[in-house]
Amino acid sequence: MLCRRVFFFSLLFVISPLFLSCSSSDDGGGNNGGGGGGVNIDISSCSLNGPNFSISDISGDWVATQGNFDVPESSIQVDVVAEGGSVTLNVQPNGEFTLVITPNGAESETTTGDLAFCDGLFTVRYDNMPNETETLTVTLNNDVLAITGPILFDVDDDGTDDEAFVILRFERG
Repeated sequence: MLCRRVFFFSLLFVISPLFLSCSSSDDGGGNNGGGGGGVNIDISSCSLNGPNFSISDISGDWVATQGNFDVPESSIQVDVVAEGGSVTLNVQPNGEFTLVITPNGAESETTTGDLAFCDGLFTVRYDNMPNETETLTVTLNNDVLAITGPILFDVDDDGTDDEAFVILRFERG
């Protein structure tokens, strides 16, 4: 399994060790999402409007020009697009998304879920893990959508998800 939880917007550009998080509890025990861990959030209380753009601004079809997954503090990394594969993203105005990753010579893997801004942070909820969310960095600049942040992803294709850092750069399809 090449990809279990990749978000997407599947969306980011700037590599930064800074990872923003949101939490629905004040008990101090929440996971900040680093390394792909999730945080419990009621995404229905979040907004489709963010500080710099709205989900409707990114609705439509996107094709990745970069699909880099890197395991920090190791030499393990893969760029699905550079290796001849593809990454596509479809975002609906209501926040629903479908991310399809197709490594060169391998079967496609599809991830679905919802996108929203929770406390102003770009937040992803996956359909296969509805009680957990991830917070990613997303930028939109001249029809280039970039997504970066920590995720769980089977970078080395050994069947086990790795704590990885993703850089996805999309252009409108």
